[in-house]
Amino acid sequence: MYIQITESAATFMKKQQAAHETKELLLRYDTDGCGCAVSGVPMIWLTSERTGEWEQLDHNQSFKLYIQTAQKVFFDEEMKIDLNEKANTLMLKSPQQILSPRMGILVK
Repeated sequence: MYIQITESAATFMKKQQAAHETKELLLRYDTDGCGCAVSGVPMIWLTSERTGEWEQLDHNQSFKLYIQTAQKVFFDEEMKIDLNEKANTLMLKSPQQILSPRMGILVK
């Protein structure tokens, strides 16, 4: 799995992480409140709590981004994270689809 992260998205993510220096960036398929384990939304979590098996994602930026191994099934092999400037959120997309037009960063 590989994620291209645009410079504007990387700046946005680093700024969020700088405010929470002890927390790591995790790509999650968040199912809290969605009613079903297969109904969820992609999110970036800033957290110091990692449960289960995690792995570092390959991407083109200098910071670390992780994913829970069991959640890889919900994502495409090639994706791109870009900044949605109008909404001040991130956009997660792949060549096949837009996975989230307004992906937030949740501090846990």
